[in-house]
Amino acid sequence: MTRFHFTFATTILCAVIALTLGNFIFLAAVILVFLLVVGLGVAIPQLHFFGDFICRGDSTKKCVALTFDDGPDPRSTPQLLALLSERGVPATFFCIGQRVEAQPQLAAQIRRGGHLLENHSYAHSHFTNFYSTARLEKELLQTQAVIKEAAGFTPGYFRPPVGLSNPNTFRAAQNAKLKVIGWSIRSLDTVIKNPQAIVARIKRGLHPGAIILLHDGNIPAEKLLATVKSLLDTLHELGYEIVRLDELLK
Repeated sequence: MTRFHFTFATTILCAVIALTLGNFIFLAAVILVFLLVVGLGVAIPQLHFFGDFICRGDSTKKCVALTFDDGPDPRSTPQLLALLSERGVPATFFCIGQRVEAQPQLAAQIRRGGHLLENHSYAHSHFTNFYSTARLEKELLQTQAVIKEAAGFTPGYFRPPVGLSNPNTFRAAQNAKLKVIGWSIRSLDTVIKNPQAIVARIKRGLHPGAIILLHDGNIPAEKLLATVKSLLDTLHELGYEIVRLDELLK
């Protein structure tokens, strides 16, 4: 039983009690609390509200994983790959199916660099969290197919767009044989303009086993490179090893 199912069952029980007592203020409070809790569960992966949202790795070793969302982006991903290659750093790229389809050579380059190439839905719609299980599963399988075609690799992980989830997310991912991945450190690099401020935010939340969320899609190359260079230097100074996500989750 997930936390959602437990919360739903508890809410039904409390609602029945409220109706039996004729206490409609209590009933309204029960419904309000339920909606609030579900809203938090939708927006915060670390609550594991609807299922096994993997948000961190092995905390016994001083290792972290870098993950990049929303690519591949020809305006920034090639420069990022060159930097990671120069530093000998592995990463995980959660890619949008449509972008892989448009940039198959770039997707293949990610794999040739020794990085993981994973599923971030096909269209990255802001309405993905309203999809039925069947529709979301179709998107996931479509993305699996285009990544396989472009890079000869079948992803094992799925990160929902914007990190939003519901019960359908986990049913569709399970049907597509994908594990659902969140993060333990959100860089807010799409919002914060200053690379040093982004790195400072990551540093404040740093811990062994951290999954760090960054973006290579829709991020100016100059800003992305400045952020990653500074982050790599910071992690090195603090004695952290950077490993691929699959290694972190062993």
